[in-house]
Amino acid sequence: AVSSSTTSPSSSSSSGSTLTVDETADASSSSVELDSSSSLSNSDTTTTTTTNNSENNTDNLRDNSMKRLDQISKNVLQNALRFTGRLRVVEAPRGGIDSNGEEEGPAAHQPGVTIAYALDSYGKEGSGGSGGRKSRTRKSSGSSSSSSGSGALKEKRLAAYADAKWGKTRRLAAFFDPLDGSGNADAAIPTGTVFGVFDADAAFPRGEIPDMKDTASLARAVLQPGNSLLAAGYCMYSSTTILVFTLGGGTHGFTLDPSINEFVLTHPNMKIPKRGNIYSCNEAYSEGWDDNFKEYLKTIKTGKGESGQRYTQRYIGSMVGDVHRTLTYGGIFCCPSDTEVHKNGNLQLVYKSAPMAYILEHAGGKSANGENNLLSVKPERVHQRSPCFMGSPEDMDELMAYMSGEKGASQ
Repeated sequence: AVSSSTTSPSSSSSSGSTLTVDETADASSSSVELDSSSSLSNSDTTTTTTTNNSENNTDNLRDNSMKRLDQISKNVLQNALRFTGRLRVVEAPRGGIDSNGEEEGPAAHQPGVTIAYALDSYGKEGSGGSGGRKSRTRKSSGSSSSSSGSGALKEKRLAAYADAKWGKTRRLAAFFDPLDGSGNADAAIPTGTVFGVFDADAAFPRGEIPDMKDTASLARAVLQPGNSLLAAGYCMYSSTTILVFTLGGGTHGFTLDPSINEFVLTHPNMKIPKRGNIYSCNEAYSEGWDDNFKEYLKTIKTGKGESGQRYTQRYIGSMVGDVHRTLTYGGIFCCPSDTEVHKNGNLQLVYKSAPMAYILEHAGGKSANGENNLLSVKPERVHQRSPCFMGSPEDMDELMAYMSGEKGASQ
């Protein structure tokens, strides 16, 4: 059983929302409890005003709608984080130009990325180790003697993984993309919040201490490769509200039950199918795509790929919705670079593609940037963009064979 808090794992007295994963519990009895006493989603949003001045409005009703929704989602999220009293909450600096002269930051109406830096240390006196591990675990009760052997082995493996991942962690830093897909909200298309958690000290070598008053200094805490994530997840707002997250030892899905105000574990140990028959990408940019990638798509669309099936396209335009479908049904999600518009891809690495790839990989999937594993790429800037490909392992292996030139017309 593994627990994680939205504040610091050592902050058991905080009134903030707490997420709990019990991998040994039955799905019908497992839940994530939400403390709703603060009524943050209603009253606290008034503490941060939503920008709605005429100078920020346009004649485009869709853009104006996005502005209001994006600002509200940012306010709710940041107020909830500040309410704990144990986090320094900042918004990452905007702007930045990549090597191709393209702007990397979010659009003017978008809320940008929120970074929460823990004010408390993790574990005993910030030393991590078994002290921190004990503060995050609880033993399951009511186990029968016949299952005690396998349960003990599972607990031992979990403990070894947690110690390896969390053993030297002293301070945590989290990032949040408040509302992915907000441009589709008026059409009732799924939107979602994406988040991830890093060991903040790993970004500051030789004992360097960040300047708590400097936003740029705190933002460095999340400039780490995706394989250094301690946890990642997304909350998708659709026909139901679904929370999917991983602490690194498996990916789990929860569904909000509004009658009891709890997220109930409905999809324990989610596994992506080894192969699917759906590809997801925006083919409006296909004229600028790499020839190897276009050949791969032609192959699977005509049923001449390894599976012999004709693949179909499903593309929502909301990353959380597209990736959640890929996780559920299998296949691939792609956002490649193109020579016309997005020379470095269109998705930000730190707070969009890397956490989603981390979730899929811990559900048995694979990811890449077209050349290397996506989670091995170390970002240099918070808003840095990168091509991304993720999905079922056999589909990804076939795709990468084309991308590397092992398969295709050249062979």
